[in-house]
Amino acid sequence: MAFPWILESNFEQGSNAEWTSETDTGNLLDFPHYSVLSNQITAPIPYRGAYCARILAGDTNDHTLTSTTIAIADEGTAFFRWYMWIGTEFTATADDTFNIFELQTAGAVIEQSVSLRVTAATNLLEIGVGDGVVATSFVSFPRGRWVNVEVQAKISTTAAGLITLFLNEVSVVALTSLTQSAAVGKGVLGTQDTLATTTGGIYLDQFIMDDARIYGLPIRYPESLLMTKTGHAFVGAGQILNASLLSGAAQNNVLQIFDTDQNNTLHSGRMKLELKNTANSDIVDPAGVPVDVQRGCYVVLTGTDPRAMISIGWAQGYYSQGRIKQHGVQWRNTPGGW
Repeated sequence: MAFPWILESNFEQGSNAEWTSETDTGNLLDFPHYSVLSNQITAPIPYRGAYCARILAGDTNDHTLTSTTIAIADEGTAFFRWYMWIGTEFTATADDTFNIFELQTAGAVIEQSVSLRVTAATNLLEIGVGDGVVATSFVSFPRGRWVNVEVQAKISTTAAGLITLFLNEVSVVALTSLTQSAAVGKGVLGTQDTLATTTGGIYLDQFIMDDARIYGLPIRYPESLLMTKTGHAFVGAGQILNASLLSGAAQNNVLQIFDTDQNNTLHSGRMKLELKNTANSDIVDPAGVPVDVQRGCYVVLTGTDPRAMISIGWAQGYYSQGRIKQHGVQWRNTPGGW
């Protein structure tokens, strides 16, 4: 584990907050609340928390998030991890290959790529990696479930580059002895150059970049939840048995818990707990626990590299996707939400 991560995006603000820019002509890229997704038969709920990214394919425009924090020097190596769900309705009427992730130079030259491919005759869906504009080596990709996607990328102008694709922590494609034209200056996540007749939902969550391998989340709904970024520990009513602030190397770390499933911190009455460190690398535990919440457990982390360990006693919207979907439908059908 190499925390602090170079880049982490969990979409828990319901926005593109961690990214440098967004391209979305046609408005097919958004960050829906779990209650919105709960009313859609082929959609998941977020892998964790209350929000994720969604692309509803159906035109030829780019629907992407770009980050200039994603940079890899010549002869350098980086690792990427995200969760991806592709709806069971995702299909194409003509063979279509398009990129879902690109490593580009500062001048927008594509050095390495991760692509999706749909074969119209069989409806086969595949994912692959490539050296340059589009992937060249593919393996099948399942619809209708969250998949942990990892990429290891070494950039080299001396024929020592490589790109390896892992699915659920298993290496499935590896290309070696690659030659890139220059160092990577940005990364682009999302769909590019799809056919207008390729349709269906692609969902993305829990994106991380680092200089060491990240791996997947070992348990989707753990009772002891380690959080490295602000987000919803769970949605709906529940109880926090304990919350520990694992401070970074500065005396500015703060952990706050708010009773909300919509990242609403504007009302001071929603705050249920606050912890602050007084020493570098301090571990701070609260008094006055357990803490009960009605709408959700929103954990806010500020300062230099803080983490939180949240001990969950019980939660209405936890432990299964079906339970959270049921709660989301109830939320959606209640005027004004909860």
